[in-house]
Amino acid sequence: MACPAAHPEADPLAARLRLILAGLRALVGLWGLTPPVAIAVYNRMGRALARIERMLVRFRAGRLVAGVSRPRAACPASPRAPRQKAVPAPRRFGWLVAAGGYRAACYGSQLQHLLAEPDMVALLEASPQARLVLRPLCRSLAIELPWTVPPARTERIRRPRARRPKPEPFRIPLPRGMISWARREGFGKPC
Repeated sequence: MACPAAHPEADPLAARLRLILAGLRALVGLWGLTPPVAIAVYNRMGRALARIERMLVRFRAGRLVAGVSRPRAACPASPRAPRQKAVPAPRRFGWLVAAGGYRAACYGSQLQHLLAEPDMVALLEASPQARLVLRPLCRSLAIELPWTVPPARTERIRRPRARRPKPEPFRIPLPRGMISWARREGFGKPC
């Protein structure tokens, strides 16, 4: 099977993104990351590449619907081995550049230039899903998020809160008749 980048009708934007992420994936194992983290980062980059390529193909064909994803087909349950817990990747801004040095910074720079292309900007503005896929990769490579249009948020309608009754001043419960006895004896009068 031939590589999709070798076809003349292949999208040049997707081919450039594939080259950048393939280079990053090839170097992840050399950066001294622990094996579970390196494998998780490697797999995440591959999934991000596949999702962005599919979105780009749908965008070019005019079939990309913003904010809507297709439901998955229901599969019959099959017995599986217990799933392992996901390995949390570091979350610091630029952690992959700190681990990979100038090589990671080079790929980050290439990705930043690719994200500034007019076609990619149009995809990112049309699809909030593409922004969500690329956000972790951009943060790990110390790239400021290039899109200017924030995802659309619906305004929350806040109901007015019921007012709480004002608390009574602090009172000491005294037995009946104690206050009249104190007044009669002269307590509380100025000297």
